[in-house]
Amino acid sequence: MAGRPKFFNPRGVRSASVRSGGPDIWSRLLPVTYVLLGLGVLSLGGVVYWPQFQRTQELQNRKASLQREIESEQARTLRLQDELYALRDDRFYVERMARDVLHYARPGETVFKFPPYGGEASPLRPREAR
Repeated sequence: MAGRPKFFNPRGVRSASVRSGGPDIWSRLLPVTYVLLGLGVLSLGGVVYWPQFQRTQELQNRKASLQREIESEQARTLRLQDELYALRDDRFYVERMARDVLHYARPGETVFKFPPYGGEASPLRPREAR
C-alpha cells in the first residue's frame, strides 16, 4: 500500500490506444472536463444572481416612475404658486376669474355666453330635441 497513491491517478492508467501508439484518452477528456466545469460554474452563478438582477431592474424602473411623478407634482406646485400669487396680488386676474368661473358681471353689463367648440352643442348645428 505504500507504493500506491491514495487517490486515482489517471496517468497510471494506459489505454489500449496508448499501448499501440495512438492518442491518450485523458488528453482528450481533460479539456472537455474543464469546459463543462466552467459552464457549470457560470450556470450556477447565473441561477444565484438572476433574481437579484431582476429585482434591481424593477427597483430602477420604479425609481424612474417615481422621479417622473415628482417632476409632474413640482410643475403642478409651481402652477398653483403662480395662481396663488396672481390671486393675491393681481387685481385684473381676480376680476377675470370672477367673471369666468363665478359668472359675475358689473352692474349694467351685458354678458354673452358662448358654448364651447367641440362640445355637445355646435355653433353651426342647433341642439336636437331629446
